Amino acid sequence: MKRTLLFVSMALMAFIGKAQTIDLESEVFSFSIGTANTRNEVRQSDVDVNIPQSKTINDKTFVVIFANEDYQKEQSVPFALHDGEVFRQYCIQALGIPEKNIRMERNATLNNMKHEVLWLKNTFVAYKGEAKGIVYYSGHGIPDESSRNAYLLPVDGYATDPESGYSLDKLYADLGMTSAESVTYFIDACFSGANRNGVMMAESRGVAVKSKSGQLKGNAVVFSAAQGDETAYIYQDKSHGMFTYFLLKKLQESKGDVNYGDLADFINDKVTRMSMVENSKMQTPVANASSSLADTWRKRKLK
Repeated sequence: MKRTLLFVSMALMAFIGKAQTIDLESEVFSFSIGTANTRNEVRQSDVDVNIPQSKTINDKTFVVIFANEDYQKEQSVPFALHDGEVFRQYCIQALGIPEKNIRMERNATLNNMKHEVLWLKNTFVAYKGEAKGIVYYSGHGIPDESSRNAYLLPVDGYATDPESGYSLDKLYADLGMTSAESVTYFIDACFSGANRNGVMMAESRGVAVKSKSGQLKGNAVVFSAAQGDETAYIYQDKSHGMFTYFLLKKLQESKGDVNYGDLADFINDKVTRMSMVENSKMQTPVANASSSLADTWRKRKLK
């Protein structure tokens, strides 16, 4: 018996030594030998069902979705993949955007992100001012502690190295200098250096960094989950980021026919209140527009 157990142990170690992995999946856990990753259980919420169906087709709207949950070197982002998947369904059903117009990157690396932004940029060029764009991001955000500039963090990035991230200023410039009719950003991330549970990502960082929001370019509006040094929390009972949940809730209630002003006010009001109930801390979503839009952005709609 001892020889048998020794043989099995040696065989298993040899298998692992070949840099192969065994993936075990369930609704609750997902892990590979050598790297354990306990997930939050995804439960179906009210916004995941009864998604309204648009009667119109918006074939000149193009969407890029980044859902970054499983990081290679940093803690995972609970429900980020679920956020992205359900937002994609709302784009198709509630907003009437054809599936072929939607590109979704699950657990995107930096090169993945650059590639999809380039695709959207080239699409704007091809449509010569007649195309609209939507960029949705759920995942980690990080600040540069010296400049306080904000970065989206790819799954192969490092919380301590802003250069491994995708600068918000670069994203806004890449798409804002095109001839797009409009670009709308939904960013379910914070840039204080904290996880979705409020714990700082980098061990050496004891306090949150009050980051800059980024400089919008072109005809653009951005809806952000939190401001300054706040955290973008999860809504545990709904299996979503809190910002994304209330974004989807308003799209569900309005059947996608809502102006940006009402959407911004709804998200701000609901998230601010619910964060105090759930976390006893402030989370204040904010909507900003490029300077050329003044207050006219509030009347704009997604469809």
